[in-house]
Amino acid sequence: MKQPKAALLLLATSLSACSTLQTSTDYDPKASFAPYRTFAFKDVHEIKNTLLDSRLKDAVTATLASKGWTRAEKNPDILVVLHVRLSTQTQINTYNSGWGYGWGWGWGGTGMTTSTVEQIPVGTLIIDLVDARASQLVWRGTASDTIDQDASPEKRDKNIRNALNKLFENFPPGQKAK
Repeated sequence: MKQPKAALLLLATSLSACSTLQTSTDYDPKASFAPYRTFAFKDVHEIKNTLLDSRLKDAVTATLASKGWTRAEKNPDILVVLHVRLSTQTQINTYNSGWGYGWGWGWGGTGMTTSTVEQIPVGTLIIDLVDARASQLVWRGTASDTIDQDASPEKRDKNIRNALNKLFENFPPGQKAK
């Protein structure tokens, strides 16, 4: 019985290792999240891609609703501010063909090493939760991932939901997950 469990653990670890999604959260430890129940979006930076803007707002609304919060445009407790950034990451891939120096092969040999440089697009989503009455930042979540530019709309929705699920996994701070 130990081998199947070990195999499942290895598989789960290898699948999670394939993801490039990186998340982090920070919050004001003096802030009490118990009174917060309503939120509205505050557009500070225009997201020029209206499809992405709509996708993000719908996903954040669903995520916060799952935490018991309600979207309310008038007198919200929290203002949700979305920031989207696009950058690139340099990836160097090196391939070695043939054989050359190394243990068991002696000191001679032939082979060729080829390296390629690729610029990988990386998207970063920052979500700020601001206390509307005090105008104070109380929580920030950041998610970064490589962007699959050929992804279908359904896959893009799924990627956003996965990022938000991970970001809001232990939300609200100081309370045990339901």
